[in-house]
Amino acid sequence: MSVDGQAAVTVNLLYAGEDVLVRHLLGVLPAGPHTVTLTYTGPTGSYFYFDFLEVAVPAQTLPAPAANSKVTLATDWDTEHSQVLAAERTAWILDSLGFVGRANHYAGALWFYELISPGNLYASGTVTFTGTPVFGQTATITLDGTAISHVITIGDTAETLALAFEFLINYNSTGVWAQASGTTVTIVAREMGSAGSAMTLAASGSTAGFTVTASGATFTGGVDGTWLTDLTATPRMNRAARDWHTAYFRALKGYGIDVAAAFSTELGNGDPSVSAGIGQRYLSGDPVLVNTPALQTNFSPQSRAYWQEVYLEMAGLQAAAGLTPYLQFGEVQWWYFPELDSAGNPTGMTFYDAYTTSTFQTQYGKTMAQILTNTANPSATPDEAAFLPSLIGAHTAAIRAYVLASYANCRFEVLYPPDVNNYALTQVINYPTNDWTPANLTCLKTENFGFTLGRNLDLARAAIEGGYAAAFSPAQRSHLVGISDASTPWLKESEIAVGDALESVVLFALDQYCLIGYPTPLAAPPRRSLQLG
Repeated sequence: MSVDGQAAVTVNLLYAGEDVLVRHLLGVLPAGPHTVTLTYTGPTGSYFYFDFLEVAVPAQTLPAPAANSKVTLATDWDTEHSQVLAAERTAWILDSLGFVGRANHYAGALWFYELISPGNLYASGTVTFTGTPVFGQTATITLDGTAISHVITIGDTAETLALAFEFLINYNSTGVWAQASGTTVTIVAREMGSAGSAMTLAASGSTAGFTVTASGATFTGGVDGTWLTDLTATPRMNRAARDWHTAYFRALKGYGIDVAAAFSTELGNGDPSVSAGIGQRYLSGDPVLVNTPALQTNFSPQSRAYWQEVYLEMAGLQAAAGLTPYLQFGEVQWWYFPELDSAGNPTGMTFYDAYTTSTFQTQYGKTMAQILTNTANPSATPDEAAFLPSLIGAHTAAIRAYVLASYANCRFEVLYPPDVNNYALTQVINYPTNDWTPANLTCLKTENFGFTLGRNLDLARAAIEGGYAAAFSPAQRSHLVGISDASTPWLKESEIAVGDALESVVLFALDQYCLIGYPTPLAAPPRRSLQLG
């Protein structure tokens, strides 16, 4: 790179962890015209993508765009533009950009919960003292090369030596802890699992009639467990999530911005085992694991009990911040796509967990049909087509009732994606018409990233205005638009939603808006006039 003919500077753009966008400072330049020359010097056959040159002018104050009370930017606690930034700063960014419409905050699928590793075993070793200690001699335990010694005093016994080393180890060590029992002291690694088995152990100080014996040259017994969501932790949300969201809601309240907090059915460390009973399962019995990565949870009592507490806690955080609680069921549905075999052929849909199949058997007196793909005709399996959405409706109704018992003014909305439900089967089974009604929901929010990326404004408009959304008045409708690809007609799609007088329009998401560098305020829609005849 060269500016105004000066000596060129070579920059390696292959920054670790970056695969889309890298910004590089060319320098601080005086006012006036400048010439920038970029020369690609990478390997032959490799690619270089140039996006734009940007001029940044230092200023003491930020420009203040007009407040937009209809449009906002979504935030997502699974991304660093929420989680890594101070909550107050994230709220300040929204307000500073003029996006003061009702905020849409996804609490995420990866970081909000407590974790447990039930299969983990800590490695340990023992040292046993046998016989009569000799006054004035020294007993030593060596841990990973660090010697811990005790000079034997009058009155010491094998039992008191074990206790002495318990005290010495616990007082001086951070990598292990110790506990004495009789003449043996057990030393346990604090490093989890098999890593603790690498700790070396030695003991010395044996004399005639007295021995100091280590269990082995290293610790043993360390077993690596799998980190899973703790389904019974109280509270369900971890401290970091609670503190961040509390600060975020307080900041939004200060700016006068309303906000809905969303959860989906995805659970990043959800236990996929059959015994846990919380996962959707394919016909093959495999758990439905999506690429978030997360487990797609089902609508069983075990799953519901967990999510009820999560939603209740989030409502409590909003209320404590002075907000009227507003919760979103974000794509709380059966997973949209079938399992595929090695040849790419569908082998079964996603509702064959034990609770779902046994409940169907009890209700209908027969085994649930084997439905292989989302393009299956629902009229061929009318009982399944009626039963499957009823489980979703019962699930969301139970969560609403549970939260309303504590927060009677809580509001609820559903996020419904017509694009991934644009199949014969999922259009029927993923919308419980008896529960997701204008009477039960404050708002129905639609999204269709697939239609946006496919540049199909006809389907996008149909998603905003038709289908299930048609039962809701514009004041009870919202639309979420994906903005990750600047070449798509996302702006036009958002204008359609604004033009339909929807309650709010959400651009997904804040991080993409800032990284791509969209202009603020949003560009006005193009206008034209024609004289015909």
